Order: sequence, then C-alpha cells, then structure tokens
Amino acid sequence: MNDFFKDYNPWGQGVFFLGIVAFTMFLRHPVVQVFSLLGALVYNWIQVGLGRSLKTFCMALGSGVFISILNPLLVHQGATILAYFPNGNPLTLESIFFGLSAGAMFTSTILWLSCHNRIMTSDRILYLSAGVFPSLSLILSMVLRFVPLYKERIKTIYACRLGIGEDLSQGNLWRRFKNALKIFSIFVTWSLEASIETADSMKARGHGLPGRTHFALFKMERRDWVLLGLLAFCASTCILAAYRRKFKLVIYPMVKIAKLTSFSIFAFGAFILFAFMPVFVSLLEEYRWKYSK
Repeated sequence: MNDFFKDYNPWGQGVFFLGIVAFTMFLRHPVVQVFSLLGALVYNWIQVGLGRSLKTFCMALGSGVFISILNPLLVHQGATILAYFPNGNPLTLESIFFGLSAGAMFTSTILWLSCHNRIMTSDRILYLSAGVFPSLSLILSMVLRFVPLYKERIKTIYACRLGIGEDLSQGNLWRRFKNALKIFSIFVTWSLEASIETADSMKARGHGLPGRTHFALFKMERRDWVLLGLLAFCASTCILAAYRRKFKLVIYPMVKIAKLTSFSIFAFGAFILFAFMPVFVSLLEEYRWKYSK
C-alpha cells in the first residue's frame, strides 16, 4: 500500500501530528496508549515497509522497556505491595503500571515522530510558518540551507589547502594549528560575505514590505478541507472527553480508571479515527486509484 497521506496539504499533516503527539503524551488512558501505538506501527509499515518499520519499532521499544523497568526500581509509591527489594524498598503494582504506561507513551511518541520526520520536510514546515511568521520562516530556511552549504564550503576550502600542502595532516603540531586557523578564517570570511549578499538580495526583493506575497508549492483542495474537518471534530471530541474526565486515570496511590459510558465509548471511537487517519486516507485513496475506472 502506498502512503497517500503524504500528498495532502501540510496544514492537515501538521494538525494531525501535533494532535496525535499531544494526545499520546497527555492522555494516559490504556485505550489511548494502545491505539496510538497500533496506529503508529501501521502507519510506519505503510511508509517504509515491514522490515524497516520493525527496525524502528525495536529501537523505540528499547527506550520504552528501559523506562518500564527503571520506574519500579526508583519509584516505590503505591498501596499494592507485591514484594520487597533486598534494600527494603517495596515493589508496588502501581509503579509497574505507571512504568508500563510511560514506556508505551515514549514508544508511541518516538514512532509518531519518525513518521513526522518522513513527511514534514523543510519546505512543508516553511509553508506553514511563512504566512504567520515570515521573519522566523526566513531564518529557519537560511539555517536549514546553511547546514549542508557550510559542510560543502569546508570541504572545498580543505581540498584547496590540501592541494598547496597547508592542510591539517602536514607539518608539526604548530604548523597544523596555524593551518587550521587559516582554514577557519577563510570559512568565516566567505560566510560573512555570502550573508551580506543574501541580505542585499532579500532587500532588493522587498522582503518585509507590507503586501508582499510568497510562492508556495501547495494549495488547499476539497479533500484537504474534509481532512481538516474530520481532524477538528475528532480532536474537539477528545478534548471535551478529557475535560469531562472520561480519559481519567489515577495510578497513585491506587489505580483508578474512569467508568465506561456511552460518551466515553464515542470519544474512544473518535480517538481511534484520529490515530488511524493516515491509514484510512491511504486505504481510501488506494481504493479510488484501483477502482476509479
């Protein structure tokens, strides 16, 4: 199955990833944690295939297992004592439950962030921030551009100095130090000169003037508005359920979970739809692609 969610407008993608990471981190209910983890696993599988998704899952699971084991060893709160450590500290059921919850949260968050990094590229992030924070967007674009650019400049300078025998691998220690200072001086001078040229270019193009437009590769289509509407509906339902304590989970001093009601079932369904939204979008687009004729 192809990942058709990556072809949608960045606004829908940004709202989804912001919401799913926030819900995963702040809603500790077992239903939320389980389906958030399942949604992240399935979407990773759609994005990169079974092999790479399992590799990513194992890496994320390592952090989750470490936290799950570490919490009962360090935290001894809770009313249900299962055993005692050799130093006399108790092992409680509540600390184990909290460790499992925290481990699942960390694992799900890492998986969702890996999905985010594959979709939300620099051009999409700049598209989201250009209309609201144009100056910040310019700085961000320059930073993202200068990181690989500076690496190439360092390689170019080093190759030139190597050709004339004044690099870091020739001569005694003092001569290598002087060569390193020369390379650094050339790099700083080149970078400052390029920064002045960039500033003059942006001023000539009218950056910062009122009414200036900016070019974007993306545009909002009907499917993007539908996606935003569904995400807004599911997110508002989950927020309302959290406000009404339908996702309530108390671990210390004893594990207490909110009672199951018709509204909480509806809220769980809304969260499942939210967590599996990229999967449902890919399934729908796959069906439309195969059976459009």
